[in-house]
Amino acid sequence: MSLLTEAPAGRHLAQLHRDADALGESVFEFLEAGLRRGDSVLITATRGRSDEIFERLTAGKFHPKSLNDSGQLAVLDAEPLLEQLMANGAPEWAAFRSRVAPVLSRLQPFGRGIRIYSELANTLWDAGKTDAAVRIEDCWNALAGAYPFALFCGFTLDTHCEHSYAGPLEELGRTHSDILGSPEDERFGVALDRASKEVFGISLTQMAGVTRQEGARKFPSGQRTMLWVKRNLPMSTAQLADKARQYFRDLRG
Repeated sequence: MSLLTEAPAGRHLAQLHRDADALGESVFEFLEAGLRRGDSVLITATRGRSDEIFERLTAGKFHPKSLNDSGQLAVLDAEPLLEQLMANGAPEWAAFRSRVAPVLSRLQPFGRGIRIYSELANTLWDAGKTDAAVRIEDCWNALAGAYPFALFCGFTLDTHCEHSYAGPLEELGRTHSDILGSPEDERFGVALDRASKEVFGISLTQMAGVTRQEGARKFPSGQRTMLWVKRNLPMSTAQLADKARQYFRDLRG
């Protein structure tokens, strides 16, 4: 069983996807496994993502309205929620706690555990508010001290593009217990190895693997290599990413 489906209480998971549909598959895998084992579920997502989740649940013989009526399911719309949480451009802990904690208190009696899917940080990250996104993750971690839950944060981010590594990705590593990889990440890691041998004459995977940055070490190998290059060989990042994308396309073919 994967960590995404097992999702023990106390784990704060994240996964970075280039494709929104691929992220949707991971989200459904996480939520479906929780509902099948009797967990309560909180979804904090955009309206479009919530509608998509409801469609998938219905197709999987779940009934979102019944789950909501029974107290096992709750939904918070990410965008209006963020408007309530923000003060001077940053999420405020007191507002976060007062808005989210009562929902968890209502869910707690109706499941064996609680699973949360959140797009709050992703919504802020997409808007260029990366510091606020990291602050939201800190708020979730603080709330975990009072409520036992498993949290999965989904991000849509083109990890094959050098521009994605200009933001504080290491902070996402710091604030999450696990950054989950995907089959695409594995292929991109292979492509980066081939590209780094061509550009530098050596594979950079091993060097990136011994990075001293705690946050960076949590990322899949390809993303970890890109973070290492961005920090240590910044002028070569674009060239390496271009070569790696070429090799990635070849591997897919």
